[in-house]
Amino acid sequence: MNLIPDKSVNTGNYFCTWDSQCDEMHARYPKADYVPSRDAMCEDFLFGESGILKSFDTVRGDLIAVLDDGWDVPYGATDRRLFGLLETDDERFPLLRGLSPAQRLKALSERVLALGYRGLGLWVPTQTPSLVRGREISMTPDEERLYWEERARWCAEAGVVYIKADWGAHQGDADYCEMLTDCMRRYAPGLMIEHGLVGRPLLETPENGHAVPDHVKAYLKRVLPVSDYLRTYDVVHELKYASTVDRVSLCLDAAKDIKGDCAVLNIEDTGLIGAALGCAIGVMRHEFEKKRKKLPLPPRKVSETICALRWQRIAPPFAANKGELHISEERLKDVWHCPKRPGNLWPNVPEGDYYVTAPTAVSRNMPLPEVKAKGEKPYVVCSVHPDSSALCVAATPRTFTCGIDTILPADISVKGKDASAPVGLFGVFDSVSVYYDETLDGRRVYMQNLLSDEACDVTDLVSLSGNCLKVPGDLMKNAQGETALSELPGAVLKII
Repeated sequence: MNLIPDKSVNTGNYFCTWDSQCDEMHARYPKADYVPSRDAMCEDFLFGESGILKSFDTVRGDLIAVLDDGWDVPYGATDRRLFGLLETDDERFPLLRGLSPAQRLKALSERVLALGYRGLGLWVPTQTPSLVRGREISMTPDEERLYWEERARWCAEAGVVYIKADWGAHQGDADYCEMLTDCMRRYAPGLMIEHGLVGRPLLETPENGHAVPDHVKAYLKRVLPVSDYLRTYDVVHELKYASTVDRVSLCLDAAKDIKGDCAVLNIEDTGLIGAALGCAIGVMRHEFEKKRKKLPLPPRKVSETICALRWQRIAPPFAANKGELHISEERLKDVWHCPKRPGNLWPNVPEGDYYVTAPTAVSRNMPLPEVKAKGEKPYVVCSVHPDSSALCVAATPRTFTCGIDTILPADISVKGKDASAPVGLFGVFDSVSVYYDETLDGRRVYMQNLLSDEACDVTDLVSLSGNCLKVPGDLMKNAQGETALSELPGAVLKII
């Protein structure tokens, strides 16, 4: 028995090249004071013998390949006026010389599809260039719209499926986001567009605490309805779980009163949060990280990502305003000391002590979970899928001065909707208890590691008592099996 479908629906999940660009340049120049990450981007980096896109063999069909910052500017580009051309650079992509801009994009799209990805995505800044081939140019708002309409037609002709709009002169400008979306939807109707919750890598400071500026709330109310996906934006790696839980709760809260169309949230690289809260995933980590000798950060395990992508074949991401939302009033605090490091290393965080607070728990379409721990609690996020009733629960690590990504097992209790629907579990627990409105007596339970293709009968290893399924933490650890690469196992269960 295999509980995981062979293929995914269109989830909007993607692999983004940015972190791999940073890794590549730090591996080349480990002692350099300045490492231009965008200069890694080129034909060989993507498609060469050890090209970055020649990985994720088992889940390429679940991912769009998004080319990040650098693909359409010359090597060494730092002048912000150059960005936004959307024409592949000749030095970076010499095989595309002589083709029209749309033909170049189509050639890239075809190579990405040939590798098995869902399609080609492009990073674009929220601006038009004001310095083109050495000539200063200035555009009126009407001219900018015509400019983006032309680029949208290029994307439609080339089969580009995703636009990741990021920074630029109009970063955080809701009017510009609306214009950009309108151009894409008119002239490239099959393309998905992502805008972002723009801001610093750390939004919280000792001075402002957890205060969310009114202009951020107003921006979200405007941009969520005109985005296919809204990215919770760049976070500091060491505080990624707390920051992402906090930002997801902020964005979901802003979306709850929106009527009609609304974006799906994209939580970047924290796959277990995306799986448990019905959010899309912008994968940054990569299988090649563990092979590199010089990295700005320790290699990240890809098993969490693969488990999350495979779970979303069962329970795809859903709109931020779909269903009920519950956010705990209790907040937890994660603390980290950033050491001195190169000033250009993204994210640009100076040396010092930092903290992030986030809600203890967030749930969608179900009550908040009950979490009991002997000491510090993990963040717990969960949801019931609005279409399939699939339930997913995740417990995230925490960061303290004593250690990054600290595992904190707890006893977690949640309320399920349909006992026949799949249950996804992510993280390390002491136990997870799922309560239903029907008796489970006489039923059997099958469990499958999300890295595997075969489910096992675990009825005798769990507890079925009345209306409660209780999964012991040891069973989750054993579900990792020999193929696991992470301390964060992921599994799917089904009651038959």
